[in-house]
Amino acid sequence: MIELPNVTSLYVILAFGISYWILKRFLFLPLSGILDEREAAEREAQKSHAESLQKLGKAVAAGQEALAAARREALKTREALRAQGLAVLEQQLNQARIEATESIARGSAEIETQASRSASELPARARGLARELAEKVLGRKLAA
Repeated sequence: MIELPNVTSLYVILAFGISYWILKRFLFLPLSGILDEREAAEREAQKSHAESLQKLGKAVAAGQEALAAARREALKTREALRAQGLAVLEQQLNQARIEATESIARGSAEIETQASRSASELPARARGLARELAEKVLGRKLAA
């Protein structure tokens, strides 16, 4: 008997071809597109990240430069104020020295005045005290 050829292999090959075509059209191509988009987005993100790091580095450098300039300016201002304060202190010390010298001169003049007054009054007071002492010792009044 003559047998019909076995076509199952043919059906399997045909089913494989149709399945491959369906999978390629509806799965592999869209999945490949998604993966390509993801890779492109990743490259773009890496590029953006590198640019932002570069901008950040520039901004940090500019900030540090501005901070250094501000520090230099603050030091200049502080030194100027310190010098101004020292000048005011020196001026006040000189004023205090002048006032102290004037006060000492006035005190010396007053002491001299009192000393000369006391020196001029001393002989008269000494005579008066001597007379008074003599009267007490003698127990009587002395004639002038």
